[in-house]
Amino acid sequence: MKSLIAALALVSTSAFAGSVVGHIHFQSESTWVNAYYSKTLCLDGDTFRATISKCLKWSNGDDRRCVKRGKVQAAQPQASTRQRCASYSDDSCTSYVTVPYFQSENITVKFYDNDDNLVKTEDITVPSCN
Repeated sequence: MKSLIAALALVSTSAFAGSVVGHIHFQSESTWVNAYYSKTLCLDGDTFRATISKCLKWSNGDDRRCVKRGKVQAAQPQASTRQRCASYSDDSCTSYVTVPYFQSENITVKFYDNDDNLVKTEDITVPSCN
């Protein structure tokens, strides 16, 4: 019975093997946490928290290879700011402006197949940290 359930789980997730859009952007950690699949993402008052995997040590060479990965605690306020391009020249940004940035705990997650066709949409709420 367990193998049947595992097989059904693989089949149901393979239908969405393309991309899943619906995430929280942790700016200080330069990472995105998928709001649908993350088991650690939660909202603590007005701060998102999650355990993320990131590079802890880079190689000394020019190739910037990660030589040690680990788990760290990341935090991101719901309301913050971000840099956005204010003007372009020859496909390059020539000046930036700081704009407000708010990430809601209510997220619409969109699932696309390998051909970028929308397969399903699901509304979720990031749970509270308890």
